[in-house]
Amino acid sequence: MTRKKARELAFKLLYQIEIQKESPQYILDIYYGENSLEEKEREYVEDVLFGSHKNKHEINGIISRLLEGWRIERLTKISLSIITLSVYEILYRQDIPDSVSISEAVTLAKRYEGPEAASFVNGVLASVLKEKGARERE
Repeated sequence: MTRKKARELAFKLLYQIEIQKESPQYILDIYYGENSLEEKEREYVEDVLFGSHKNKHEINGIISRLLEGWRIERLTKISLSIITLSVYEILYRQDIPDSVSISEAVTLAKRYEGPEAASFVNGVLASVLKEKGARERE
């Protein structure tokens, strides 16, 4: 499985966590009951799920602050899951270039919600990147 496919799987599992209001471990247990992953992909998917869950308050705070006139609750669960995944990668995965994370997020948004959602996701993530750059310069 490629990193691209592992990222798509992580998005789908984050979406299941949002929809079902279950823990990452519960969702992974169900997934692993029927599927298997190679070690590298398993480590990535588990890191994203557990890491974004552990840092959910911070990630949601960043997203909320950057929505400009929107509340996070208004986002579709698909967009929220995609943005959460990318924000986690941008903030906590130095092994993934920010541009790759954003590009893949936009591709997922386009595939699962359409071009308007892709533009929205791109705008939010561009703001995250800008804020990250400002913090790094301080």
